[in-house]
Amino acid sequence: MAQFGQREGIKTTTLAKWVYLHDHGGRRAAVRFAEVKLPAAPRWAFELTLPKGLVVRAADATALAALLNVAGR
Repeated sequence: MAQFGQREGIKTTTLAKWVYLHDHGGRRAAVRFAEVKLPAAPRWAFELTLPKGLVVRAADATALAALLNVAGR
């Protein structure tokens, strides 16, 4: 093992670990995935960015008009 490791540029301790893990079933358990449900994000029909950086979002045209009236735009 030492000669092989030296010839291939692998440290003897690393090679010994690989052999040990192979011989003793050192395989990791299979990865298990789980579905993660996130809360629903609000859906905006309109998003308007005003010149000074203000962002106005609304679900429908009526709500957008009301927001713009309140904002004085």
